[in-house]
Amino acid sequence: MKIRTISGAVFAAIIVGFLLLRQFVNPILFNILICFFSAVGTFEVARALKPISVKIAYPSAIVFGILLVPVYTLFDCVIVKGYGYLASLCLVMLFVDIIAFACDFKVDSFKTSFFSILPIIYPALLIICMAKLNGLDNGFIGLVLLFVISPFTDVMAYFVGMAYNKIKKGNAKKLCPKLSPKKTWAGAIGGTIGGVVGSILVYLIFKPNVNFFAPWLLFVIMGFVGAIINQIGDLIESAIKRKVGIKDMGKIMPGHGGVMDRIDGISFNSAFILLVLALV
Repeated sequence: MKIRTISGAVFAAIIVGFLLLRQFVNPILFNILICFFSAVGTFEVARALKPISVKIAYPSAIVFGILLVPVYTLFDCVIVKGYGYLASLCLVMLFVDIIAFACDFKVDSFKTSFFSILPIIYPALLIICMAKLNGLDNGFIGLVLLFVISPFTDVMAYFVGMAYNKIKKGNAKKLCPKLSPKKTWAGAIGGTIGGVVGSILVYLIFKPNVNFFAPWLLFVIMGFVGAIINQIGDLIESAIKRKVGIKDMGKIMPGHGGVMDRIDGISFNSAFILLVLALV
């Protein structure tokens, strides 16, 4: 628990540091952190799926993960502003086509083809939403929300689930035992409350200017939905790990695992928060 706490504190400090750089120096600097998420996250997913993918998928995914955010940033901030996402999608399609071409000639299994292409889709298309969110006028608040909802959800889910399970003497109702045996419905409810609390705190501290008839209600909704999405992201990550028989995606964060073990829910939430803040 001590190692996990220290590792989590270091991760939080890095996030805060990049948020400060983004806010007081230049927003583009946050894309450095997003690039790290993309490169390492894609590498972890590709490595995990390597045994059930075609050979070209693994090196292709690594190259793709490294290139994705720089290509987005180059187009959006240097070449033609607003076209970064389109350039990223073109890069995605290029690598999907490369792997699909290899699959057509080397395998006849739909599952193999799917798992070969998956590292190009996940987490890339979600992480690039984070870069797009960074470029919004209210992107700072969006990023703060992104990195507050997730830990509040996870911490509350852990402690509420553990406490309720003790009360029930280990017989608390499981949320999804086939994917994550330790997760309970009590933990999921506690995590959802935690996400709402975290979102409300962001609203109270920063008093963001959003075009909504009741800004506090918007943040309650984002916290509620964001917490649920965060937990769905955790379960999807668990499904991938269970498919290939591994406990963690990596070892870069002692006590937590890999980058994807830490940002699985965050990556899914980036798309949701981007959608909401782009509309208000």
